[in-house]
Formats: sequence, structure tokens, C-alpha cells
Amino acid sequence: MRRPLGNPIAVLAIGLLSTVLMGCSGSSENQVDSSFIHLPGAGGKEDAPRMAWAETDIDLGLVAAGESRELAYELTNTGGSPLIVTQVLPSCGCAMAEPWDPSPLAPGQSTRILLRFEAGESTRTLSESATVVTNAIPASVELRFTAQVLGPDRIPDTES
Repeated sequence: MRRPLGNPIAVLAIGLLSTVLMGCSGSSENQVDSSFIHLPGAGGKEDAPRMAWAETDIDLGLVAAGESRELAYELTNTGGSPLIVTQVLPSCGCAMAEPWDPSPLAPGQSTRILLRFEAGESTRTLSESATVVTNAIPASVELRFTAQVLGPDRIPDTES
């Protein structure tokens, strides 16, 4: 007669926990550890990472329907600790954040945050944004862009 292994939920939970712990044990050179995360007040406010942007508003002007455009926002760490960009969250489905370098940005270094804008097919004026979240003080900033999309006013008749 076989003996039961015990509570199947407990066995499943232990197996899942083991898998998670084993998956976290590996190390990587590109991994960010807690030493890069500045805690406000730990070294004084002047020691915190700070974001300085070349510009936070971009006007794309006239954009043809169906066109795709890249928006580049330059970020410089003007603080005293490494700055880490953790998220770039566009406000609409017409913009997508391009992958950014997850490496800590040393004081004085710069990087670019790129968005890909897809104009769509209809005529419209739009004003959208993307929120960049970091470990800086303040922790987030809103990057804005505007465009006037020009598309066909109506669908052409197919009859002669």
C-alpha cells in the first residue's frame, strides 16, 4: 500500500517556492543591486540622484496618417548618486517606449529615453505623454508630445 505524500497544496507550495528561490540564486553582471538605490535622507538631499532634461515637450508638427516617428528625450543625472530609470509609461496606445539602458547612470552622465509614435489613420490633433519613473528626487517626470495628424477626410468612392 502506497503512503500519501501529504497535503497536495502544501507540496505544490513548497515546489513553487523552491523554483522561485533557485531562479533568484543566479547572478549577473548587469543586475542592479540595492547599493544603487538612493534612499532620500541617507546621504542628504543634495546627494540624491536628480534628473535634468534637455526638453520635456516635443512638438512633432504635421504628421502624415500612418507615419511613425521617434521622439528622443535627453536625460542627465545632475545629482550625487547613481540614477536608475525603472519604468517608462506612455499615456496612450499611439506611443511605445523603446528599450532603455537599465544600467545606473552615474552623476554627470546622460542617456536618451526614446518613444515611438504611430500616427494612426485619422485626422486629429493630439497631446500625449509618457511618465518616466526613477529613483531620483522627484521620482517621476512627465514627457509630453503634440502632433497634428493629417489623414484622408473621407474614404474615396470605389464606383466610377
